[in-house]
Amino acid sequence: MRYNHILLSVLIFTSFFATGQNQIKVTSDFPGGNIVVSRIEGDTVWLEPNLSFTQGKWFYWYFKVSGISGKTVRFQFNENNLFAKYGPAYSINNDETWKWYGENRVENNSFTYTFSPQDTVAYFSVAFPYTEKNLYTFLGNLRNKEALMIDTLCFSPGNRTVEKITIPALKPDPQLKVLITARHHACEMMVGYVLEGMITSLLNDKNLETLRENIEFVIVPFMDKDGVENGEQGKNRIPRDHNRDYDENSVHLSTAALKKFVPTWSEKKLKLALDLHCPWIKGENNEDIYLVGSSNKQIEKNQVIFSQLLEKNSLGEIKSFHHNFLSFGTSWNTGSNYSQGISFAGWASELDGISLATTIEYPYANISGSMVTKDNSSIYGKAIMYSIMDFFFLSDLKPMNH
Repeated sequence: MRYNHILLSVLIFTSFFATGQNQIKVTSDFPGGNIVVSRIEGDTVWLEPNLSFTQGKWFYWYFKVSGISGKTVRFQFNENNLFAKYGPAYSINNDETWKWYGENRVENNSFTYTFSPQDTVAYFSVAFPYTEKNLYTFLGNLRNKEALMIDTLCFSPGNRTVEKITIPALKPDPQLKVLITARHHACEMMVGYVLEGMITSLLNDKNLETLRENIEFVIVPFMDKDGVENGEQGKNRIPRDHNRDYDENSVHLSTAALKKFVPTWSEKKLKLALDLHCPWIKGENNEDIYLVGSSNKQIEKNQVIFSQLLEKNSLGEIKSFHHNFLSFGTSWNTGSNYSQGISFAGWASELDGISLATTIEYPYANISGSMVTKDNSSIYGKAIMYSIMDFFFLSDLKPMNH
């Protein structure tokens, strides 16, 4: 990724150069940062997403702005379809307290923010960022974290660790295993908070004790680790999308490592493989949670069961409804969509002993009329874990006393 680092440096330099003597500075020189600044004139900034290594258009952006104290700054984007329903996400004076700016705050691809005299720096993004820093902050504060093990699936081309989190069963020789992955597309950050809820509930919820005792979980939170940290789109990546890289000859180190690891680790006990994604930024079918139907009829049958369980168990603010299930052959979910290569779910559906391999699409900002937050995303993660437990008891996989 040396070229990407050079490109990022050029973009950062361009941002500073464009300001001249102006105090406003816009940068992306931090984990997850992504922006290209066209120019800065007065208190107006013209900018757009960095689409390096991306085929076509996508919408991920995340930047820091300083020199803002007491100013009203207008941020004018040069592209369409870059904002979710509730406008930009923002965090003032730190990169932690993320909120949505609000509905109807974007006009003609721009938004304006008035900073107080005490404001020195602000972060803005298409949604709530989630990088390695977030993961380790979460794990550091996690109750009963000693019950999990953090290992390395592989090292990325940028020499970063691609984490593999194992949560062993409390009983020896587990009868079932579950594989969970996320961030095949680097930009799909909201699933990080869903994953936090899944891990928290698994380790701490009394009603999930049966899962803890009998099932081993392996979780890979960042399949495109370099993309996440470099602030790349990841979707439609050049030369190949990570989620189309499960053919015989993978081009990405993480997908190749996962394909090598899973069959040996599984011991034919892997029954459920789940991949977490975010869809397009807004609009029809993109503001509802849904499962992506398989062309494999037996797998699809179990996907339908799981989709119904998700509806039953999503009792919080964020709800999923089975009627949003995206059957194979409808909308974008057709054979031509996989012409570049096999997806994770497609590969996992052919693994020896597998019962359910599926993708959950979790929207960025608006889910069936509810605003997405860190907290309600985590609560939905708990609903996924309850659905996993219910799936094993409702299907033919009943190795445990219930």
